[in-house]
Amino acid sequence: MKKNVLFALAQCHYQKMFHPADLERIQRLCHVLPIPVPAAANRDFLLRHIGQANIVVTSWGTAALDSDVIAEAAQLELLTHAGGTVKPVVSEALWARDIRVTSAAAALAFGVSEFCLGLILTATKRAFWGGLATRDGKWSESITAFHGPQEIYQQNIGVIGASHVGKRLIGLLQNFDCNVFLYDPYCSHQQARALGAQKLEMLEELFAKCMIVSLNAPSTNQTRHMIRGEHFRLLQPGALFINTARGAIVAEAEMVEELKTGRFVACLDVTGAAEPPPAGDPLRHLPNVWLTPHEAGAVAQNLQRIGTFVANEIEAFVADRPLHYEVKEQQLAIVG
Repeated sequence: MKKNVLFALAQCHYQKMFHPADLERIQRLCHVLPIPVPAAANRDFLLRHIGQANIVVTSWGTAALDSDVIAEAAQLELLTHAGGTVKPVVSEALWARDIRVTSAAAALAFGVSEFCLGLILTATKRAFWGGLATRDGKWSESITAFHGPQEIYQQNIGVIGASHVGKRLIGLLQNFDCNVFLYDPYCSHQQARALGAQKLEMLEELFAKCMIVSLNAPSTNQTRHMIRGEHFRLLQPGALFINTARGAIVAEAEMVEELKTGRFVACLDVTGAAEPPPAGDPLRHLPNVWLTPHEAGAVAQNLQRIGTFVANEIEAFVADRPLHYEVKEQQLAIVG
């Protein structure tokens, strides 16, 4: 008998994520419950419908599967999350039932890692600043801003975090003549070498050694404000700092003070206390900051990759094969 699938995600996400081919594949494999995808997958929606489901598809904005919801979910076997971190949707009651959980965070990693690489290639050459200056009638003199342009040839590039994004970025950098260094306490030297990087034991060493530093670590209690002013003071003049992870990993006020010196440039796709930051926030106005609106991963065609990953996990589950990106309860302390 086919498994029953409940799409418990907002209609706006469903329409962007699920290509007809992936929906057709899920429908071949399972019985999709004939319940309209809601405008918002709130707690009431889950309480009313989850009792029929063997598999539930969640995403950003889906209400948590708390003890009351789990009490109604007698048949539930798999939660496949069409998004990054599963933390907002899981609960102790869910784990106690041994319901299996997967995440599509690895799908987002494609877009984010490629975005990081694009920033590395363009910001080092001061392309953003040069492009803006040409509107004011300037030309090549504009790329000398903030200690001038850099090439990545023979440069040291530091990656913080062997996350899905960090691993893919290290892989992309293998196509260039550069030296890749990794900081991640949970990654061994052997694992780092297999990825194509040299592991460093101290963050301070990475900031001092590398002209380009990309932050790709998860946001956890352990990583909150892990990057501080003292780290930015170690950067070489003209260095580039990239954050496409989470703003909370950086002590933002301390970073701002170091950015005010003009010694380095920063490309930030995320901010700390508020997203978006208020109009008067210095990150919107500092000339050596290129601020983007949290666009690195979950945009455009990359959203459909999430739908493909969900379909892949459902296919593996119904075939009784290992899940590709299963999340275990004990992992939650070290993943975003």
